[in-house]
Amino acid sequence: MDNILLPIISFILTFIVTPVIGKFNKAHGIYGVDLHKIQKFEIPEAGGIALLLGTIPIFILYYLITFDSSIIMFILPVTIIGVVGLIDDLYNIKQSLKTLLCLLGGLPLLFLLNNASLNLILFTANIGVFYYILIPIGITAASNLTNLLAGFNGEEIGLGVISTLSLSICIFLLGDPKTSVYLLTFTMAFLAFLIYNKYPAKIFPGDTGTLIVGAIIASFSIIKNIEIIGVILLLPQIIEFLFKSIRKFSGKKYGPTKIDKDGILHPQEYLSVANVLTSNFKLTEKKLVPVIWFIGAIFGLISIIITYSII
Repeated sequence: MDNILLPIISFILTFIVTPVIGKFNKAHGIYGVDLHKIQKFEIPEAGGIALLLGTIPIFILYYLITFDSSIIMFILPVTIIGVVGLIDDLYNIKQSLKTLLCLLGGLPLLFLLNNASLNLILFTANIGVFYYILIPIGITAASNLTNLLAGFNGEEIGLGVISTLSLSICIFLLGDPKTSVYLLTFTMAFLAFLIYNKYPAKIFPGDTGTLIVGAIIASFSIIKNIEIIGVILLLPQIIEFLFKSIRKFSGKKYGPTKIDKDGILHPQEYLSVANVLTSNFKLTEKKLVPVIWFIGAIFGLISIIITYSII
């Protein structure tokens, strides 16, 4: 396991780069308003650039040293999706165009994978050419799912830490410590970024950051042929997708969650994971996000238990 230093280097590099990116972005007008505070602060956006800078260059350098072709299998999709997120952060492109561009993220895997079977835990289904059609769709769906369950300080990146760590453990249990450490490298980058993104946030990931969380989960799940584990890890986001589908993604017309003088969140009258929680419990933003992280951790634990049971 000569790659064990990669997660440590990624954590340090991301920790150093993130505030630099934050200052640069805000100075150039790339910022958003922190909506769930009594006082509305302007927070740097598109912080996901720091996540890319804290991981991709390291992997490229490591590839040039080791020529491990498996590295190409995940850095290409993640980089492409990250660039799509950055374009959206800078130019606010239409959802249809963003979805189309995200499909490009899955194309490299079409030329790098040899296995056309779908692992459903209890059995494996060889679906031939349809598997290759599903790859770009899966990358796109996962990327956009992790972009849905977002909006509160540290929410999406914290879930990214939990889900990628869980998937890394699953891959280790399957007997591939090398790939497990590669994935842990992204986990440590998320953890370093979370230090600045947790409540009260000093930087937002933007689509650049949230889209790559899903791209990473999907890429590693596909590479290791454990797609169903990736689905389990994304169940909180899938639930959010189903809630938003019911109201036809019309939440923006209601405006953001309201907040009283004590910081208690009062949701608008539509279904979402956050709204279900804040409708039934008196929660501030600081208390809500750990509850959502806990839900993600439950599915992470389920994925680990399932993986352990099949080895």
